[in-house]
Amino acid sequence: MSFSQEFQVVVLAAGKGSRISEITTGKPKCLLPIGPKPLVWYPLHKLQTSGFHEVILVVLEHQKGEIQSTLEKSDLDIKIEYLSISEDEDLGTADTLRLIQDKLKSDVLIFSCDFVSDVNLNGLLDVFRANNASIASLLIHPQNTENIIVPGPKSKHKPERDIIGVDAQTGRLIFLASASDFESELSLPVSLLNKHTKIKIHTNLIDSHVYVLKNWVIKYLKSVDNFTSLKGEFLPHIIKKQLSKPTDSSDTKESILNIKYPDDIFSFAKEDKLELTIRELSAFNDHIGDLKPTYHGDSIRCFAHIEPKGNFGVRVNTLPAYWSTNAKIIDLWSSLTHCKELILKSPKSTIVSNQVDDRCIIWENANLTEKTSFKNAIIGATSAIKSFSRVFNSIVMNNVTIHEKVAIENCIVCDGATIESGCNLKGCLIGSNHVVATGSEHMNEVLTESDRLMEF
Repeated sequence: MSFSQEFQVVVLAAGKGSRISEITTGKPKCLLPIGPKPLVWYPLHKLQTSGFHEVILVVLEHQKGEIQSTLEKSDLDIKIEYLSISEDEDLGTADTLRLIQDKLKSDVLIFSCDFVSDVNLNGLLDVFRANNASIASLLIHPQNTENIIVPGPKSKHKPERDIIGVDAQTGRLIFLASASDFESELSLPVSLLNKHTKIKIHTNLIDSHVYVLKNWVIKYLKSVDNFTSLKGEFLPHIIKKQLSKPTDSSDTKESILNIKYPDDIFSFAKEDKLELTIRELSAFNDHIGDLKPTYHGDSIRCFAHIEPKGNFGVRVNTLPAYWSTNAKIIDLWSSLTHCKELILKSPKSTIVSNQVDDRCIIWENANLTEKTSFKNAIIGATSAIKSFSRVFNSIVMNNVTIHEKVAIENCIVCDGATIESGCNLKGCLIGSNHVVATGSEHMNEVLTESDRLMEF
């Protein structure tokens, strides 16, 4: 089944990974290794197996070459159009969509590059279609990362929580906000309660940042420039507008105002007359309990699709999420990839060591010399581990050099790092291009190149 003519897909991969800056410094967030693939591979593969043939991938201009080169070497068949934006501009997700609006001719499916999931997209798309929705949002149940111990200093990582209101009868999305926006209480307007008499408030769901938008929503976004964030500002604005009604054309004063200000949202949210007629003649109604017309006559309609609890979905935008997703990736591989073969050890790697267990993932051109030991480890491309060293329960990224007699356990070692001989590292996060001096011993520390330069 193909959705390529019905929807255009935009994957947002221009974020700087500020929440996980320890591991994204000098590396595109979307290329962080998750098991045997870069992070962005997972949403792209999900879209490919869901029937999409083309995607627009938005990236930072200075990272485009590296991202494109990496994906061209992958096994993806989906056609990727790369759109780059300048890193000098502090652009939010809404700003980005505004910039590419002229390329979007149909309804739009928005994906984040950090969304790893086994969800079936048909559920979300069917909700959008069935209700001719303005916006449909995919909501997922959170993965438990609260008690996960991650490399670096021991600290409590508070998971991001959303407060989401959904009409229990119709599935209408009534409000969407971050829990941090509220201190102790949540007030709802009477007009909302009169219109939606059965509201279910969720505090245990996560907004996946996967949305389907009507094309008019994108056009409206282009017409207004006071929104920077898609989730934090623009979508709550659209959701709130469901309570509003277009001005009465019989009101001369209001009509003049509408002509003067053509960016009024209802001048964009116009429904097809034939569809309105069919709806009026139909016996269908989305709700019961009153004599109001279908959808209460609203031309702006936002809906939520809540993915079943057993399905896996996570945004890899925090260190606990990154660490735990890598820990689970072998077990989740089949459901995430539609039973695609999992190649644990790249045939292009050089593995002389005879102590590599079946929970290890070895990328291309990695070099594992003799008399080394590996358990539950990810070894990135062109990394070299020399004799009498061991790597247990750790993630070693690309171009890393680990010299002789090094012990690494529960660590993340970023691109280009060098671990000199005789080091013992436990629970550490080693930043990109950092050099750990000979014979060093560290536990639960973050070691970065800036720290080393400060010592001189």
